[in-house]
This record gives sequence, structure tokens and C-alpha cells, in this order.
Amino acid sequence: MIRNMYRRVLSRFPALGRWSEGDWDRELPAFVVSVLVHSALLISLAFVGRSAGGVLAPRVFQADRAASTSLPELSRVEFQDIDQSDKPPTLDAKAGSFAPDVAPVQVAMPGSESRSMKTPEGVARSVEVAALDVRRATAQMAPTASMLGTSVSIQGNGVEHVGTTEGGVDRVATEILRRLEKGRTLVVWAFDASGSLQAERERLTKHIETVYTHIGQLDEGRLSSDGGLLTAVVSFGHDRKVMTEPTADLAEVSSAIKAVGLDTTGIESTFQTTIDIVRRWGHYRDANNQHYRTMIIIVTDEVGDDETKLEEAVETASRAKVPVYVLGNSALFGRADGFMNYTDPKTKKTYYNLPVRQGPESALVETVKLPFWYEGQQLDYMDSSFGPYALSRLAGATGGIYFVARLGNTRIGFEPSRMREYHPDWISADQYQKAVLRHPIRQAVLLAAAVTQQNLPGMPRLSFSPVENGFKDEMERGQEVAARTAYTVDEALRPILAAAKERDRETSRRWQAHYDLARGRLLAVKIRCYEYNWACALMKKDAPKFKKPDSNAWRLVPDEEIHFNAAAQKAGKQAKELLEKLVKEHAGTPWALLAERELRHPFGFKWVETHVNPPPKRNPAEPKKKATPKMEKPAELPKL
Repeated sequence: MIRNMYRRVLSRFPALGRWSEGDWDRELPAFVVSVLVHSALLISLAFVGRSAGGVLAPRVFQADRAASTSLPELSRVEFQDIDQSDKPPTLDAKAGSFAPDVAPVQVAMPGSESRSMKTPEGVARSVEVAALDVRRATAQMAPTASMLGTSVSIQGNGVEHVGTTEGGVDRVATEILRRLEKGRTLVVWAFDASGSLQAERERLTKHIETVYTHIGQLDEGRLSSDGGLLTAVVSFGHDRKVMTEPTADLAEVSSAIKAVGLDTTGIESTFQTTIDIVRRWGHYRDANNQHYRTMIIIVTDEVGDDETKLEEAVETASRAKVPVYVLGNSALFGRADGFMNYTDPKTKKTYYNLPVRQGPESALVETVKLPFWYEGQQLDYMDSSFGPYALSRLAGATGGIYFVARLGNTRIGFEPSRMREYHPDWISADQYQKAVLRHPIRQAVLLAAAVTQQNLPGMPRLSFSPVENGFKDEMERGQEVAARTAYTVDEALRPILAAAKERDRETSRRWQAHYDLARGRLLAVKIRCYEYNWACALMKKDAPKFKKPDSNAWRLVPDEEIHFNAAAQKAGKQAKELLEKLVKEHAGTPWALLAERELRHPFGFKWVETHVNPPPKRNPAEPKKKATPKMEKPAELPKL
């Protein structure tokens, strides 16, 4: 079956193949066989996502998998196996537990015991970029709070920070003037009609006259007079609507923008709108047969839902020599979906944390997604400091600019000047794929990122009281949380560790940071999972007596010492060194911030006695609470 799977993959993706039929049994290591199988599954899912708009399905954790009592994956960091040489206690088997026969165990994928560590070339050839879902890979750029009202140009990449929307329209005025210097100009404003941008459209309407006033003040040659500058307005959502035909009447333009209606479908046909505008007005001539140079300005705060038409939009606009400018907000770093609050203009009711598509900043999700343990920010929603992949590519490839404005966002941001050397590649998906196939480190990072793009549980329970009913059951539930996390981490670590020897050959600062953060965080989380399981197993076997009179519970707290065994201690030291080095070498970046968050707490655990207030007991004489009345079906949330 595996041989047939391999053949089918090669028939569709010849770039993956490097073995002949006779080489299969001689050279293909078991580890690469496993990676090929998993990659084939991911590839199939990805292409379903690209064609049907689906999302890569998360890996499913099965708690009843056969468990091993060793930790072979940590041994692949070039030190000895983590085994049971420290004479751990023997426990009874428990289905779904992280402690079947011996406390610390690994919930492994089938066949993982036979995998061997070989050259990373197998991974390099087998991890096809198409294994990840390109559909939602778009991003945006945003400045920090201190950058508001300023303009920081990043030369050569089609992206510019403008701070606020007002700053953006000022820059738009400058670009319109530059276009006018080449001849008569038609400016087509394309407004996203979704609810998420409604307030911003109203704000922009107030500034639209400022744009044209600014043009008039700077237009010393009066190039915009006598019909030299015309403007059209289009709104788009699921469909597209012409609000006004090309006109020189500023009042008509303002009225058209104010008249942009609310699209409630939650669908933005951004790239089809670009195509339609170019086809309609790309070679515009007025009633006097005067030719106009057309430019498009898209105003939106989301990625758009038709990225499959990106390359068609680029080609269509490029052929007609129509530059596309975008005024948008920041992409989320390494994430596709964000959240925003929305106030319905009719009911005035405010909806909180509605999902919107605002990222990521690269063609594919390139960062691992792992929950942080202990209290503190999860850092899920940070500005990437880069423009959206699809929209930035559309702007850059057509000679336009992506103007980055906050549009009301208040996420953590980073200085654009510091982030310049970490910019993603705004090239076509095919070019991106070919580039990644030449770099084993990038392939390993993408596969690890794909494996972790599921909703892992957060911190397991830390406090337990022996006097509570179900004391051991509660602890086992915590172990199952750690087991699910460890399962995913193990899978993500395989390609990362397999490509370790290629690390120093990677020249991109962005991909170096990606790799080091993935390796350091995955190791750190894996060690925490094993330490947690180890500590819980010891407590379940023989809970010590309390030394303080008021103590009635035990609590796990972070500890600098890793207790599992010597090999785990070495792995912890390596993870700490990796993350500390990353913080130093990539200071002021999202990678450094994430590494600092992981380093905030040590990787080990220790038990400390504490006191918890027992839950109040119900008085038998009190009447039982009435059943909660059946709730009515909630109103449908607005689609942004």
C-alpha cells in the first residue's frame, strides 16, 4: 500500500521523486516512508482546500493509541535515548492515560517505533508545499503605535507604512499626481462593502475631498484640470456595483462613496473586482476619444475570498499597465483568522470577537502554533509588519503599493525598519513552491507548521487535592491533555530534527528565525509534557504527607531542574540555548517575543503543598434548583 501511495504521489508531483523502482527497498528509510505517507495525505487535503475553499483538516489525537515507555524522539537531538534507567515506579495500565505501565510514556503514531534518523534529503524531497492550504495565505502590514501619522517606505517590495488612513490618503494623492505627470488619469476607487469596513468608509468619505484638494495644491501644471483627472467609484462584496461612472465632479464622487451599501454576505470578491475594473476601464477613452491611464485603489481591511483569481488579476492588470494600490490594515503574524468588534448600523447592537480573515503575511502559514503554559498572553494575534501575501503581490507585481494603515487595530506591532530583512516572498504560488523545494529547512518548517495548525489544549490542571473525590481521575485527565499536546509535538519535531544539519546552510533571516523558534518551542513543550506526566505519576503512586497544618492540596509549579532523566535535561538545555540565542539575534521581532514568552517559565515541574478552599456543600434541606429554561435559538451573527 505504501509503495502504491508513493507511486501516486510521484505521478502527480514528479519533483518529489529521487528513487528508482529498484532503489525503493534498498535506500528508502522507514522514516521517509512515514513522511511520504503523511505528506501525501496533507497534499490531498491541501488541493481540496485550494479548489473548494476548504481548510487543512487537523490531526486527530487518539487517546487509546498503544503507548511506548521510551522517548526516542528526544534522542534525535544528537544525544542518548531518554529511557527508564532511573528506576521509575511501576503503575497499573490505564486506557487513555499517559501512564500505562511506567509513568512517562509517548503517545505515538503507528509505526513510529521503527523510524530511524537518516539524511534530511528525504524530508527535503517529500514535503511538497502544496501540502499546506494556500487558500487563506494572505497578509497585511501595520506600524507600531509610535509610527502613527508617519510614512516609512520599504523600497522595492510594493509596501509602505502610512500609519493612519489619513496618512494613506495623503500618499494616494502623491501617487495620483505621479500618474498625472504621464498623462490623463482615471482613478478607480474600489471599496470593500463588508460590515467590518463600514466605519472606515465613513471616515474616509470625510477625507476624500482632502485628497483632491491636496492634488490641486500640488498640481502646478494644472494637469488635473479640464478633465485631466477623472474618478470612478465601485463597491464590492459578493458582487460588484458601479457607484459612479468616470467623472470630474468631486461632489458626485463623494456622494458615490457615501452611497456604498452594506454587503451582508461576508464574501469579498477582491480579485475578481480588480479583473472586472481593468476589463471595463483599463483602456478608457472619454467622449472626445481622449485616452486615460487607469489606476485602481482598493480600500479593504480583509484578505478577500477569491485568492484563486490572484494570478489572473495580476496578469490582467499588468497587461493593461494598470497599477493597483491597496489601503489596508495589518496581517496577523502566522495566522489566517482574526477577530473584531462590530456595531450594527441599524440596531446599534455591538457584536464582539467576530471572525475576520486578516492573515497570514506569507503564501503559506510558516509558524508553528502552540499554546503557552501558565498565565500570561498567548500572543496569538500580533501584527506581522508585512502586507498581505495576495494583496501585496497584486500591488507589487502591477507597479502599485500596499499602503499599511491600522484601520483601528490595536494589536502588538513591530517597527517596520527592524522587520525589513524578514519580509516574506511576494511571488506566485508556483514560484514559492519551487523556491521551498530547494531548501530542506523551509520544507521542514512548513511541515511542522501544518502539523500544529489545530486547536491544541492549553495548560493542564496544576492543583490537586487528595481529599477530593476522583483525585487520581482528575490527574489522569490532566495527563491526557499533556498526551495530546505531546502527540502533536512529536509529529512536528520529526521533520525539524531531520533537517537539523541543514540549518546553517539557510541564508534567509526569516527562515532561520522560523526554524530556530520551531525547534526550541517544540522541544520545550515536549519536555514540559513529559515532566508533567512524570510528576503526576509519582504523585498518584505515593502522595507525600503535608508538612503544614493548613495544607490540603498539592500544586505543580515550574522548576529549573528537569527531573525526568539526564537526556531530558540535555534536551532542556539545548531548547533554552536555542531560544535565548533567538532572542538575542532577532531582537525586536515576533520570533524573539514568542521565544521570550516560552522562556518565561522553566521547563521542569515540582510539587509544593498549598491550601485550596473546598467547594461548598449543599444543604440537603435546601430545595433543588429548578432546571434552566430552554434557551431560544440565538440570532444569526453578522458576517463580516
